[in-house]
Amino acid sequence: MLGRLSAMLRGPASLPDASEVRDAHALVRTICSEAIAASDHWQKKLSDSPAWLALKDAAPDVQVAVTMAAAGGYQDATGSRSGNNYHAEALCTAMLTQLLRRNLPFSASVLARLLSMWTQQRYGLEFGFPGRSVLSAVERFAEQQPLDGELRSVLTTLRKMANRGNYGGAPTKAIREIADRIDRLLDGTANVPALPAGAFATGWQAFVVTRPAAEQPHWQALAVQCASSAGKTQPSGKWQAAGTTAMVALDQGVLTQTLIHLLASTIPDPARVDDSLDLLKGLVWLAPQLDHAALAGPVGRFAEFCFRKVPNHGARSISLGNAALWALSAMAEGPHAAAELFRLAEKIKYPSARAQIAKRLAALARNSGQSLAALEDVGLPDHGIDAAGMRVEQIGEASARIRLTATATDLAWHDAAGKPLKSVPAAVRNQHKPELAAVRKTVADIEAARAGQVARLEASWIERRDWAFADWQAHYLGHPVRRPIVAALIWDVGSTAVLPVDGRLETLDGTALIPAPDARVRLWHPLLADPATVLAWRQRIIAAGLTQPIRQAHREIYVLTDAERQTAIYSNRFAAHILRQHQFRALCLSRGWDYQLMGQFDSWSLPSRPLPAHGLTAQYQVEPVGDGAASASGILLHLASDQLRFVGADGAPVPLERIDPLLLSEVMRDCDLFVAVTSVANDPGWTDGGPGGRFGQYWLDHAFGELGQSATMRRELIARIAPRLSIAAQLEIGERTLIVTGKRHRYAIHFGSSNIQILPANRYLCIVPDGAPAESRNLALPFAGDNLVSIILAKAFLLADESRITDRTILSQL
Repeated sequence: MLGRLSAMLRGPASLPDASEVRDAHALVRTICSEAIAASDHWQKKLSDSPAWLALKDAAPDVQVAVTMAAAGGYQDATGSRSGNNYHAEALCTAMLTQLLRRNLPFSASVLARLLSMWTQQRYGLEFGFPGRSVLSAVERFAEQQPLDGELRSVLTTLRKMANRGNYGGAPTKAIREIADRIDRLLDGTANVPALPAGAFATGWQAFVVTRPAAEQPHWQALAVQCASSAGKTQPSGKWQAAGTTAMVALDQGVLTQTLIHLLASTIPDPARVDDSLDLLKGLVWLAPQLDHAALAGPVGRFAEFCFRKVPNHGARSISLGNAALWALSAMAEGPHAAAELFRLAEKIKYPSARAQIAKRLAALARNSGQSLAALEDVGLPDHGIDAAGMRVEQIGEASARIRLTATATDLAWHDAAGKPLKSVPAAVRNQHKPELAAVRKTVADIEAARAGQVARLEASWIERRDWAFADWQAHYLGHPVRRPIVAALIWDVGSTAVLPVDGRLETLDGTALIPAPDARVRLWHPLLADPATVLAWRQRIIAAGLTQPIRQAHREIYVLTDAERQTAIYSNRFAAHILRQHQFRALCLSRGWDYQLMGQFDSWSLPSRPLPAHGLTAQYQVEPVGDGAASASGILLHLASDQLRFVGADGAPVPLERIDPLLLSEVMRDCDLFVAVTSVANDPGWTDGGPGGRFGQYWLDHAFGELGQSATMRRELIARIAPRLSIAAQLEIGERTLIVTGKRHRYAIHFGSSNIQILPANRYLCIVPDGAPAESRNLALPFAGDNLVSIILAKAFLLADESRITDRTILSQL
């Protein structure tokens, strides 16, 4: 049959006649029947057909004829098509796709016929008929000769179809790519390298023209290579080699700074798709070949930004976020990129990204032969911080002084004489913009590293982490970034509680401790000390003027109650609260709990915190509130809390008495935090009881009710601070409230919710302070992170002298 077909075809410029078409269809039927009969597997393979294998060696004109036959679909011996023969139709599509990839002598008339078939298919341009493969053949044809009128006519028809998208909808990315390829064929630039259309590419072109003329072709070639990342999830070795070649002629320092600028200024918008962002994806893939120390922070921040959720759309750009994670992984042998991955493991909450980061960190630990925890200990860069916690950058005649403390990273400016300045000098703002941007990025990197280390240390209680003294001394007390944090915390060194002071370890009475060489170190927890010792350490922290980055000496403690011994496998201590779901989820994710938002219909989620060091999972049950209130996107606004329990690896509940007391206390603290922060009792808008007034009693009970453990600790702290305040004579520490005597009334500020009542009638007073007196702002609190202490004190200062109140809404309530 192959020989007869070859003899009958008259040449590549002509279409086959009727007899040639019949022979070609007969060959297609033979190939399909052989492939179908060869295997019982659902997926049929062309390679199982001897006739297909023989066709590979046939004359090119024969292969062209079979291409035409396959494009027409499977036909039986009578010439009829049967849409029910799925396997045969799939094999025809595979034949057509593979034959179009070969450099066959397709004539203009053959290509025009194939394109016409594409216009007639029922599923739009994106699916079904392999039209993009036909376009590739047309592009090869256009390399040799111009398009004739027939080809241009059918291409114009296809271009109009592309404007309509699939089924009349908005064009997808694939349709937009098809339209771009057709446009380039029609204007004669199909074989000239070009960038995809989009705002990013437009900005890139504007940047390129600012470069010296001799450099511009090299920048353009790099962009073309980077844009070829479209459709790829990660770069192949061949792609990376091509990228390396494209970068050779460019200054690596300029390229590094350009990428840093692009990462900081690009805002992916899932609501407005920009196909040319593939160019940026390719540039990110090339980051590992540039300056790791300079790029790790910007790439990490960009990854974090890409995985932030945009309402009603999801993450900003999963593709770009994944590219940034890949780049960090490729740079992770250096400390800066490894530190970014560890930071992002805590920071990014997008499920697929978290799984990818965990996978990359596990591979990094495996390749290094260390545990993840040990790898993080040795991998934190010093960010140029000196032994005094400072980094100084000279910019022009001014100096930027970055100071790292246990609770913050501060930036201060000084003039040439060393005199402090209130703000950034004008000369720096106007003449040194790149240097100023670099300093601000450095501050962001250092603060991210500091916050990440605080979170890791707080998690060490649940993770059961401890260190050999020599390792702790080298990687914690001796590390410039960790040192300020470590020096503000109490440590258990060989079962003795100590505080690092000026290079030595002091016990509670100030005695220096010289640890045994084999001593183990862990973060001290007040649950493991007697009440008198805990109180003494609190007084020591306050007397030293320390602000602990972790609420440690003043940490809330939760112990098992008789009621919980009765319920045995669950606790109701944090049940029956009305929580704001969006805030609840955000807080869950920040504390290491897994939870997804619940909608109005079929969604369900159980807040859970994996506890691998204990072989357990903590579960805090919540359910939708029956009012049905939801956001515009159908997400429920409120939840009702229920039981807290622990389950083992088999999913079976574990009795609370068998839970490690420290673990129980820390998990209960999380639940108390969820209630304290997200309960509607803190929302003045619920004074009327919420929807239908059904929760009015709940609001009253909890807005002014009994104190939880965190509120009790807040009461104790304010009781110590109050005597030192200028308004001390007007303050009284009540059982649940801070009582303030003003000129008009007496007021009670609740330690749990910060809500206010006017005494003696207990009339609610709504105040949202927009500022606070300097005295309350400048108070040195012994721990960071409890904004309610500052809010309560700010309200107290305001109410102690009502004459300072100018807000008419507040005055009308008084």
